[in-house]
Amino acid sequence: MKRILPSLAIATLCATGLLVAQDPDGQSEPGRAVARISVLNGDVSVRRGDSGDVVAAAINGPIMADDRILTGASSRAEVELDFANAIRIGPSSEVRFSGMDVNSFQIQVAVGTATFRVLRPSQAQSEVDTPSVALHPLRQGIYRVSVREDGTSEITVRSGQADIYSANGSQRLESGQTMNARGSAADTEFQIVQAIPPDSWDRWNEDRDHYLERSQSSKYVSPDVYGAEDLDQYGQWTNDPTYGNVWAPNVAPGWAPYRDGRWVWEDYYGWTWVSYDPWGWAPYHYGRWFWGSGRWCWYPGSIYGHYGWSPALVGFFGYGGGFGGGVGFGFGGVGWVPLAPFEVFHPWWGRGFYGGFRNGGFNNTTIVNNVNVFNSFRNARINGAVTGVNTANFGRQGRFTSLDRGQIQQAGLVHGALPVAPDRASLRMSDRAVSGNFAQSRVQSFATRNQAPRVEHFSFDQQQRAMQQMSRSDFTQSGRTGAGNSSGFARTMPNTGAGVNQSNRGGDPASSGNRGWGRFGQPGNANAAPQSQAPAARSFDNSGASRGWQRFENSAPSGGSSAVHISPPIVQQRSRGDYAPPNYNAPRPNAPSFDSPARNYQQQAPRSYEAPRSYGGGGSPAPRSFGGAPSGGGGGVGGARSSGGNGGGGARSSGGSGGGHSGGGGGGHSGGGGHR
Repeated sequence: MKRILPSLAIATLCATGLLVAQDPDGQSEPGRAVARISVLNGDVSVRRGDSGDVVAAAINGPIMADDRILTGASSRAEVELDFANAIRIGPSSEVRFSGMDVNSFQIQVAVGTATFRVLRPSQAQSEVDTPSVALHPLRQGIYRVSVREDGTSEITVRSGQADIYSANGSQRLESGQTMNARGSAADTEFQIVQAIPPDSWDRWNEDRDHYLERSQSSKYVSPDVYGAEDLDQYGQWTNDPTYGNVWAPNVAPGWAPYRDGRWVWEDYYGWTWVSYDPWGWAPYHYGRWFWGSGRWCWYPGSIYGHYGWSPALVGFFGYGGGFGGGVGFGFGGVGWVPLAPFEVFHPWWGRGFYGGFRNGGFNNTTIVNNVNVFNSFRNARINGAVTGVNTANFGRQGRFTSLDRGQIQQAGLVHGALPVAPDRASLRMSDRAVSGNFAQSRVQSFATRNQAPRVEHFSFDQQQRAMQQMSRSDFTQSGRTGAGNSSGFARTMPNTGAGVNQSNRGGDPASSGNRGWGRFGQPGNANAAPQSQAPAARSFDNSGASRGWQRFENSAPSGGSSAVHISPPIVQQRSRGDYAPPNYNAPRPNAPSFDSPARNYQQQAPRSYEAPRSYGGGGSPAPRSFGGAPSGGGGGVGGARSSGGNGGGGARSSGGSGGGHSGGGGGGHSGGGGHR
C-alpha cells in the first residue's frame, strides 16, 4: 500500500526546508563532479577523458575530469562548473579539465585564450594552470588567461585578486594588472604591467555576465542546483499549493519531459540524458516533474536542501518482444517515465555500479517482470508522458515515441543499471561531424599549485564488454538479479598528454638577458607599480636587456605559499577500436587576436531560426513573469535579433551573450537547443 502525504503536510515540510525532491536512497549524495556546456558557437569539440574519442560538443553536454574542450577559429564556448564558477573558451583554444570535485576545480589552458569567471561568492577552490604558472583566484572576479604556442602566458585580472604560483615562489596580481610569464614551470620569469586594453572577447564576456546576473531563477533553487539561469526566458515560476515554487516551461501540446534529446554513455554515470531544450540542464538533473493545473511543472526541491547531480531522474522499463544480439535484455523496447516528487528511485550509477568493472560483476540490477507501468509511476497516468524507443536505437539520436497504455501493461521494471550495452555512437552528444580544424597543442606538463588527484577510469571498451555480458544475463524470472561477468579488467588512469610532444617554449630566460624580467620574490617586486603596456607589447621579446622582467623567488602572498608542482605527462594506452582522431595540424596565428572591435564570433552567417513555439497551457498565473521565449529565438542556432539580444548565437559585434544556446554552425533543435 502506498503512503500518501496530505497536501498540507507536504506544504509545511517544503516551507521549513525539511523535504527534498530526491529520495534519501543515496542518489542525492555527491558523486563525481560534472560541468555543463552552456554556450556554444562555431566548431567546438570535446575530447573525452574516458575513451579518447573526439566528439562534437552540444549545449547541455556533460564535462567531467580529464575531458578537453577544443575550439576552432571564430568559435567559443562556456562551461558552467557550478552555480558560481564558469570558464569561457575563446577561438583556437584547448582547455583541459584536469581535476574536478565538489568545490574543487583545476583547469589547464594548453593554448589559446580563456576567461575564468567567479560570478558569485563561492567556497570552491579553483586553479587555472598554464605551462609556466598557476593562477588561484582569491575572490569574485574576472581572470583572463592566454597561452601562446611557445608556452608564454599572459594573465590579466579584470576584477578581483589572484595569487600566481611558480615552482620558486608566488606573486599577488591585483585588479587592473597583467602578468606576462615565460620559461619553464621550474624556472619562470614574469613581468607585471598595466592590464591589456579590453577587446571584443572581454566585451562578449561582459554581455554574458549581464545575462547571468539578470536571472531571477537562481532565487528559487538551492545553490547546489546550477544551470537554472536559462529558465527565465523559457517559462514561468508559479506557486503550487502542494510544492511551493515550481517552474512551468513554455512547451507545445503533447510535449513531455525526457523526450527531446538523447541518451549518452558517460564514464561513472552510465546512461545520461542530454537535452535538446536550451534550458535543459537543471530540470533534467535535479528535482522532479509533475502535472499540475493542466501543464507540466518542475519542482526543484527546497532552496535549503543539498542535492547531488544525477544523470537523469526517470524510471526505466523494458517492453515488447524479445530482442537479442547482446544489446538487449529480453525486451524489444526501452521505455522511461519522469519521476514525480518523492517517488522511490533506484540509481543506476555511482561507486557500486562503477566498482562492477573492477570487481568482475554487477549485483545492483533487478528486473521486475509483468508490471503495469501505470500503477508504478504517477506520471505514467498523464496522457503522453511515457517515452520509448526500440532497444537497438537506444543511445542514438531521436526516434523516440510516446507509449500508450496498451504497450506497457506487461513491462519489466528496471531497478539499478539498465542492461543495454553502449556502442561508439553512444559517446556522441550530437550527430554533427567533428571538425579537424583545431590547433595542435604540444604541451605535456603544467605548473600546478595543488596536484589534482588521479581519477580512476575503465576504458570504454572494457565498459562496453561488461555491459554486453550483462545484457545477455537471464532476466526472465521476476526479481531476477543480473550479474554480468566482467572479470579480467585492468584499471587505467587519465590521459593528460598522450600522443603529444614537448611544447616549443621560449629560450632559457637565464641565458637570454633580463630585459626587465624577474624572479618571483625578488625585493621590491610585490609592490612595484605596473608599467604601461601598449597592445603591441603582448608579443614577447626573449632576448636582450632586462626591461622589467623578474624571476620567481621564495616569496609568499599573505597567508603563505604552497609548493608548486610540475604536472608530468601521464600516458594512457586506450583501445579505440575503429576510431580515427581528427587532424590537429591546422595552422593558427602565433597568438590569439581579439583586437577588431567589430569582430563577430560566428563562424558563418546565422541560420534562419524559428522562435520557440507559443504554447498556451492553463494553470494558475505565476507570481511574477520573467517573459516567454523572446522573438527571434533568443540565441539558438543562429538566433539573430536586430539588437543582438541575449542569445549565445545572436549576431552582434560582440557576439551576443545568451545562455544555453548554440550558434555559428551546426544543426539545431527548432526550440533553440543544442545540436542533435
